[in-house]
Amino acid sequence: MSHVCRISRTRRAVLFWAAAALIAALEAVLTAGWLVGRTSARIYSSVNDIPACKVGMVLGTPEYSGGRPSPILEGRLQAAADLFHAGKAQILVVSGASRPKEFYDEIAAMTRGLVARGVPEDAVIGDGKGLRTLDSVLRMRDVFGYDGFITISQRDHCERALYLAGHHGISTIGFEAGISSGLYLDEWLGSTIRAQLTNVKAILDIAVNRRAKYPTER
Repeated sequence: MSHVCRISRTRRAVLFWAAAALIAALEAVLTAGWLVGRTSARIYSSVNDIPACKVGMVLGTPEYSGGRPSPILEGRLQAAADLFHAGKAQILVVSGASRPKEFYDEIAAMTRGLVARGVPEDAVIGDGKGLRTLDSVLRMRDVFGYDGFITISQRDHCERALYLAGHHGISTIGFEAGISSGLYLDEWLGSTIRAQLTNVKAILDIAVNRRAKYPTER
């Protein structure tokens, strides 16, 4: 009987701590979402409404998803091209990971996509060391000298970029990109979960004062 009781007490303890961990995780996600989401008022969804800036920063993502061109990236590129053709941004910085030796190059893909949409290649600047959103934002100021630009991505990503930029005293507004042809269910779920987790990571990056991996190198 005592053996059964010990097992029961152990099981209750495990369930208690598992529930406590889950509640703590949910609280962290909700708090991070609220903090990051406060930047939403500085994100525009209309080309006509957004103030003109000299520079727009397009945040990178893989070129392909599920064996097809990524609808998330396609949406960002179209949004950036729309801003350029409307005279709202004269220069577009495409920021992401570039590892040509590994046959992975977000910069080349984004540049091709913008040129295909009528943006002159000499109006596109590549930053292949924008490995994360924090790196992209900090390098815009510290490497390229732009303090005051439009961040171009989907809304949740813009919110996070603006939150990080604001903490570091960098001036940016956001432009909300669409999603070109819709996401598969697994893509949507993955994107939604990833957005919540990366919000928490953004809070932690600020808490530990994390900096860009390549703070000065072009």
